Amino acid sequence: MKLCYVLAPLFLPLFIFAQERAEWMPEEAAGGHEADGGERIQLPVTLTKLPKKTADASRFSREYIVDTEKFKIYKDGSNPESTVKGINAALRFAGEQGFNRIVFPRGTYRVPEDQPIVIDLKNTVIDFNGAVFTITPNRKTHYSIIQVVRGAENLRLTNGIIRGDKTRHDYKTVKGTHEGGCGLWLVSGRELEIDHMTVLDCTGDGVGVSSMGTRTRRELLERIFLRIYPEKHLESGAFNEKGEKIPSGEKTRTSAPIDMAKFEDEFEIGYLAGYQGFPFVQGRVFQVLFYDRGGKFLEKRKCLQYRKIRRPANAMFLNLEFNQPEVTDQPVHSGAAANSWVLSINNFLPPVDVHFHHNRMSGNRRLGLGLCGGQRWIIEHNEFSGNGGTPPAYGVDLEDGWELVYDIVFRDNVFRGNAGGSLVVCAGSELLFERNLFESTPERISRILFYGRAYNYFFLNNAVRGGTVSFGSRTGIATISGNTYENCSIRISYDGKGVADGLYRKNKGDKVRTPPLVLKNETLRNIAQLDGTYLSFVKSDLSRVNAEAGQDTRLISFLDCRIQDSVLRFRQGKESVFVQFRGNQGAFEEKGRGLHRRKMLPIQNKQ
Repeated sequence: MKLCYVLAPLFLPLFIFAQERAEWMPEEAAGGHEADGGERIQLPVTLTKLPKKTADASRFSREYIVDTEKFKIYKDGSNPESTVKGINAALRFAGEQGFNRIVFPRGTYRVPEDQPIVIDLKNTVIDFNGAVFTITPNRKTHYSIIQVVRGAENLRLTNGIIRGDKTRHDYKTVKGTHEGGCGLWLVSGRELEIDHMTVLDCTGDGVGVSSMGTRTRRELLERIFLRIYPEKHLESGAFNEKGEKIPSGEKTRTSAPIDMAKFEDEFEIGYLAGYQGFPFVQGRVFQVLFYDRGGKFLEKRKCLQYRKIRRPANAMFLNLEFNQPEVTDQPVHSGAAANSWVLSINNFLPPVDVHFHHNRMSGNRRLGLGLCGGQRWIIEHNEFSGNGGTPPAYGVDLEDGWELVYDIVFRDNVFRGNAGGSLVVCAGSELLFERNLFESTPERISRILFYGRAYNYFFLNNAVRGGTVSFGSRTGIATISGNTYENCSIRISYDGKGVADGLYRKNKGDKVRTPPLVLKNETLRNIAQLDGTYLSFVKSDLSRVNAEAGQDTRLISFLDCRIQDSVLRFRQGKESVFVQFRGNQGAFEEKGRGLHRRKMLPIQNKQ
């Protein structure tokens, strides 16, 4: 698939991934009843537009130098209560007076553990001017030093240092992991630029990102417009292309149009609780039908769960159509409550259209960056180093935002010496990682881990020096190409859990046909171990590689590759390993007690 870089609009025409019949699939998906899993849509990565308006600081000429005396702000690290009140008052004053460039005098500004600096300004550049913002040593399990909240728009934060209390924190008095201490918490905001910031020594994450854009339960509930219950809102049947009800034993629909009076210009639909996923409506793809105030049909649109849906200008009512014969209140996977609602319609407001660049996150106790939400981020030219001390202890973690994290780009970053590893991707979709350096140190190895729930991710032209790499997938939809791996181990695996993958199964336990992950134009040097469910490479260069067909390996395929000084060991096992080698220069030395498992893959004629 060609990767398309799209700058706008928010909701794109859907590109259908026309999957050919797979020449091979994991054994876990081949046994028993096979299902096609329903329609699969593969979108391009949508990029926020660059450069930001705030990138040119010379355009922001109405300068205000923070008056520390007037607002009783102390820049010697003393009097935190007065300092934070003064800073927040000074920021409000600058906004009210129409200043668009705020400059802090150099110094050290300390805030209390329960009163962060809160920023909600529009059309403003805040130049911290090398100042240090720190926190009173404390015993709290959660804190933040600076928060960017709803209302912030076209805002830039630049040239500052945020330092936590990791080495002075009291971890014993209050029980808990104390992993919630955050330096910069991006709660919400639009068109943000964060650059040339250093975030150090926090008890949790250097930089944290909210998935909902809210800070309180009341704010959260205000963003939920409707919860859908099967008995109250759904019935068997479908809609035709004119928006009219028609009988169908294969689909479920809303029984009556939903009033959009409370809805905003855009919204998302999904199970926005627990671990999200697809516990009730199993298919990622569904249909929305829009009607005007008088009930006149406007359009029928394919949509994806959890992705923003832009409302047509005249739409006042909608109907929903799901591609399964029944939607019950019994979840098909964990993380959802039975006998309850099955979907909700919301408009959460995490930070969107963010350019996060030339920052350094170092020495934070949990993560350098905890990306738990947000869309259309470009994260480039940053350093994530020396983070870790409590799990997960990675440089970057795409974690609790689950399916609400999408359209994220990591480009030209350096990951080095993080205790738990460099990068862990638990979930999310339309994720691009390109030209990054992942490097181990003598004390700490690099780990790169993509869980199977991640969908439609791209790992392109990166350099991995040491450590381990694990590519997982439940759908086979990922693009891995042009990377260089040196002195490391690699695992490529099909995740056979069959849950939270957006694929419909008519019966519990049905197996869904999936293709294998195929790695193209890769360079592997001194690989201690290459293993997994499948090893499928095209036009790649391998030297001194120790490959292994383990008990879970089902496919080994090398096409048009260059292979030197490499070994392929077949471990003992009961299952066959299907093998194909074609058009290669050189070959593996094949050995092992499991050689009897080796079966040549029959060449199938494509239709």
